[in-house]
Amino acid sequence: MKHMSRAGQATTTTQRVIAHRERRRAAGEVLVTVDLPGELVKAIDQLKEAKGVRSRAPIIAEAVRFYIEKHEGS
Repeated sequence: MKHMSRAGQATTTTQRVIAHRERRRAAGEVLVTVDLPGELVKAIDQLKEAKGVRSRAPIIAEAVRFYIEKHEGS
């Protein structure tokens, strides 16, 4: 499926994903892939809906940040 870019050029979903990931890398983010138990994903999805965010990434990043901050003080 093709969409029009902001510059008026046709782009595929793959091209848009690649561009999105390049922007994230340029912003200093690193893609991490992890397998999680289903019940944990369900809980993350419930938090995602409650906070009104579009993806799991900010929920997971916040949880990891809290975990690290807690254990750095130990």
